[in-house]
Amino acid sequence: MPWDNKLSIVGIGPGDPGLRTLRAEETIRAADFVVGYRPYLDLISDLLPGKRVFSSGMGREVDRVKAALDFLEEGNVALISSGDPNVYGMAGLGLEMAGEAEGSVEIVPGVTSFTAAACRAGLVFREAVAVISLSDLLTPWTAIEDRLRAAAELHLPVALYNPRSKKRDWQLLRALEILGLNRVALVAKNVGRPGEELIWTGSDRLQEDVDLRERIDMNSLLILCGRGAWRGSVASGAKINVVGIGPGGSGELTREAEQLLRRSVRIFAAGRYLQTAKEISPAELISHQGPFPERMRARFLEARETAIQDKTASILTGGDPSLFSSAWRVLEMAEKELPVHMCPGVSAFGALAASAGAPLVNDFVLLNEAGAGDLSRLANAGFGAVIYNARGHEIRPLLEEIDPLRPCALGRDVTRAGQEMMVMKAGDLAEANPSGHRYTLLVASAGSFLQGGRIIVRRGYENKYSY
Repeated sequence: MPWDNKLSIVGIGPGDPGLRTLRAEETIRAADFVVGYRPYLDLISDLLPGKRVFSSGMGREVDRVKAALDFLEEGNVALISSGDPNVYGMAGLGLEMAGEAEGSVEIVPGVTSFTAAACRAGLVFREAVAVISLSDLLTPWTAIEDRLRAAAELHLPVALYNPRSKKRDWQLLRALEILGLNRVALVAKNVGRPGEELIWTGSDRLQEDVDLRERIDMNSLLILCGRGAWRGSVASGAKINVVGIGPGGSGELTREAEQLLRRSVRIFAAGRYLQTAKEISPAELISHQGPFPERMRARFLEARETAIQDKTASILTGGDPSLFSSAWRVLEMAEKELPVHMCPGVSAFGALAASAGAPLVNDFVLLNEAGAGDLSRLANAGFGAVIYNARGHEIRPLLEEIDPLRPCALGRDVTRAGQEMMVMKAGDLAEANPSGHRYTLLVASAGSFLQGGRIIVRRGYENKYSY
């Protein structure tokens, strides 16, 4: 039975206030109680005056959820998760422990660290990316190795979370050994926080250079490039901006994106994205017609003309620019001409996951339609998987290759007018045989189950705590 009050599990982004979404800020301001890990609460201290605040230390996730549920009897509660709640965050545990109150819980997606780091570094994933945590506190190391091998076999770019701590100093070397030499690597420390540092290196040097490895800690993540990864030059403060506007609604804009759109004198995008800009910006809004490469070239040339006049122009992408977007085309055309800034956004996978519940809180992989054939190999390794731009006639054959009991979600126009969403087991979704195009297909991580029409994935806390 739902409570009258609401528990919001809120993603606050990596730390930079500019990377919070408008919806996240509004949700926290509307809460009577705010619950979180103390360092994360420090990142949103400007939103806390007048709130009743409960904090606890590292490893006390269950205590925080229990406190949030207790407060729910008295008022609205915001349970804080850094980055996105579905990326090694609090979404799964919060929904699972909510029990009868599950209907009163909402997930507010946020910008996650690996996409923020990619945007800061000018890195774009055009085909796929796997996201793996090297912490074996909640996941057996044998399962982590299976996923590393699957990613290596398919030569996927890999974002490694929790790469190294004072007590865990061998896992990173083992992961690098499995993933192989000669990969371009990005070490990102304190993304979106004071002391941010981006280091381009290689997987071979990481194996050889002890001093470099020792600079990597729990505030770091690594991205190892693979098939379809593309790197361009970016600069903060550039007059040409590639802006991720999130999945659709203006509430999913980051504060930085909102400010860039307000400063822009010209904004270029497909018509469906310009509607979001129209709500907040007085800029001239321009949508070109014709074949896609020609449209992108026209957008860039007009944005360059604007920048030469020392005025700000923005080119919009849906979701996040680093994920399967046209950002790489802009960076390629801008190479050696004018600097470009990439503004991160809430991804389409984050919005779909939040709408479906908590399906991706363990390791997962993102694929564009060209990588759909890898789904069964990756799902069998325990990954959650998201396929962008799936077409209806392709969905049934894909799902017939995985466990028919694995929970799935299929969405289109998530957070926009006309949103479509189906949440069910893989076998049932295959039998439904959806038609159409522009779907995003999500296959939940291993250990997932359906509860109250939502997907929940256990992170492994049940092995450490009784709840």
